[in-house]
Amino acid sequence: MYITHKIDKDLYFLNYSGKSWPTGSNIIVVPDQNGLNIVDAGLNDKSSFDGFELCINELGYNVSDIHSIYLSHGHTDHIAGVNLIVKHCTPRVYLSQKSIPEAIYPALQEHYCLPSSVREISPTLQDFDILGNFKDGCGEWSLENIDLIPIEDGDRLELGKHRFMAIHVPGHDIGLMVFYEPSLKLLLSTDLLQSSGPGSALPWYTTAAGGVSKYLESLSRIETLDVAHVLPSHGFMNVSIAEAIASTRKQIQTREARILSSLNNGPKSCDELDKVLFSQFLMEICPWYSSVTEAHLVFLENIGLIAREEKGYVLIE
Repeated sequence: MYITHKIDKDLYFLNYSGKSWPTGSNIIVVPDQNGLNIVDAGLNDKSSFDGFELCINELGYNVSDIHSIYLSHGHTDHIAGVNLIVKHCTPRVYLSQKSIPEAIYPALQEHYCLPSSVREISPTLQDFDILGNFKDGCGEWSLENIDLIPIEDGDRLELGKHRFMAIHVPGHDIGLMVFYEPSLKLLLSTDLLQSSGPGSALPWYTTAAGGVSKYLESLSRIETLDVAHVLPSHGFMNVSIAEAIASTRKQIQTREARILSSLNNGPKSCDELDKVLFSQFLMEICPWYSSVTEAHLVFLENIGLIAREEKGYVLIE
């Protein structure tokens, strides 16, 4: 389930080979004199973990050598694997301060992924069990029994000889971090940028996690970095940082344009606009993509372009 790629003499990129949900996160491995640092932990799933363990063994280490885990944010496909790793060792586990609550409390995981405001406007999701879906797909994910060490915006994280700067980029998740290593001009873009394979489903965002405006601000923030190499949390990055930022931004802008174009033909419900933005295949696998539609509707309402009426969303003349 994982394929190892050597990025530097002591930095490895473990690419998760699955292509559709549930898709475990890629994992960064950085050896040092005390053992292993890793960034993100993937799924709580035997097959996934066995593949991860095999990669670690091929590097000459055991899972028990992991002493530090740095989590980019609190989504289940990034944190669930911690619960398997801690059966072998007692690592320090770091997570964005703003993501800690959702990694512990199921109600907050649901809030940031499928806000109640989405259920209110999407009848098809009123009884959807998103937490059950996450448990079935990612395994037991809650880190309520783990002592989580907070990461703040601007923190310098020492992973072996590398010093990564943590940069808070909300939108996808309330506490999403990317990690920048200036000496390598390397950005761990986590779930911020659209990439290949399963990463092509990005950008994904919710109102509760910051919404459209915060996502666009996050893209602008990393635009100033001097980056030569990008490693995403899903798939590969096959284009430059500038191209990745541009394509991610364009996807957000295209979604907005499609909504406005559809409303130009008359009122539409959230469910109807879902069909404008996303394929039936994607909505069947990940019905919580309605959260993205709702994030755009809230954004467009806030800037005065649309209004919500009993018959649906309408353009404001």
